[in-house]
Amino acid sequence: MTPVHPKALPVSVIVPARNEAATIARVIETMSAMPLVDEVVVVDNGSTDDTADVARAAGGRVVTEARPGMGHAIRAGFIAARNDWVMKVDADLDRFDTSLFSRMIAARAPGVGLIKGQWQDPRDAMPMTRYLVMPALRQMFPALGGLNAPNSGIYAFDRSLIALPEIIGDYAADIDVMLRVHAAGAEVTEVDIGRLDNNPRDGAHYSAMSDTIMAFFLRQRDLQITREIVVLAETAAQVATGCLGTVASHARAGGRVSIFLDRADDAEAAALRAALEMLPTVHIESLAGVIPFRPAPTASGIRLIAPEAAVDGKPLQSALQMLADRVEAEMRQLLLMADTPDTTLKADMGVDIARGAQIKTDLLQELGVPAPDDPMREVFRVRPL
Repeated sequence: MTPVHPKALPVSVIVPARNEAATIARVIETMSAMPLVDEVVVVDNGSTDDTADVARAAGGRVVTEARPGMGHAIRAGFIAARNDWVMKVDADLDRFDTSLFSRMIAARAPGVGLIKGQWQDPRDAMPMTRYLVMPALRQMFPALGGLNAPNSGIYAFDRSLIALPEIIGDYAADIDVMLRVHAAGAEVTEVDIGRLDNNPRDGAHYSAMSDTIMAFFLRQRDLQITREIVVLAETAAQVATGCLGTVASHARAGGRVSIFLDRADDAEAAALRAALEMLPTVHIESLAGVIPFRPAPTASGIRLIAPEAAVDGKPLQSALQMLADRVEAEMRQLLLMADTPDTTLKADMGVDIARGAQIKTDLLQELGVPAPDDPMREVFRVRPL
């Protein structure tokens, strides 16, 4: 079957709204008239006016998110959407050119995961974008450093690429979506959508946003979300015992993980897939998948993990040799994990697995494997490749 070109796929429009009764009908009517848009989802984010009623009357589908904050609102909308491709727009737009907004939909192409809408407003000097977001990207995520509108809150993206429930709940949510799509291996691009009249912001607003966004950037940099994790193991139980917390924590933050198993079709492997199925950046397959494997074009490097006892024997050793040739010279190291819960490693490093601890605990219980002494930490021995 010939795959459908992304440009032809239907689109859901997501509109987070709080007390926007005056403009929401106009936004819904305009967006509904765009080609390929087959639903407009309005997220009523704690409105005290009749935003929800006006939205329904205008043909919008209304979902409610009581927790205040842009991140909570867009997360609820993205989860509620019925299409993989979604476009997020603001509810307070009064006048805008539909044909220019359509450029985001038209810019979809194979390999492209997100299209930012680049707009201009003569009244807005865009200090957040110019003095914080763009410099931070150039320093921490240089592959995105050439974007002119990285902080735009108007964009279209393929929501199937990222773990939607993990999107942060604050001002940094739009940047979180962009970094997750980038870390997932898809291209981020932008198109001109003309002039918009943005609501003026005061210094206190920008100051609060700056603290939140900078803290987010630093956290994602420290988590190394663009470095891929590649795991080689004989069984899914080895993964569950030795590195599942590390894997799940990395994927929840947005990073890519590839797990290659010698026994990839048994009940344990099925349980591992089920445990990680909510994290679309995790891929599990047989050891044969190592042959065509290549890191994502957006990857900053690879971290290899394998069980200590099995790595020196076939077939893991052959697979490891194939991967070793694809690892940058400055990162030519292998993390060795424990094979079983009672294996004692001479540990060289420890990893905080708080974000993945529950996933690990639940799978170990399902597999009947004893829980580790420290459920919030995994240790590894470092071996040069």
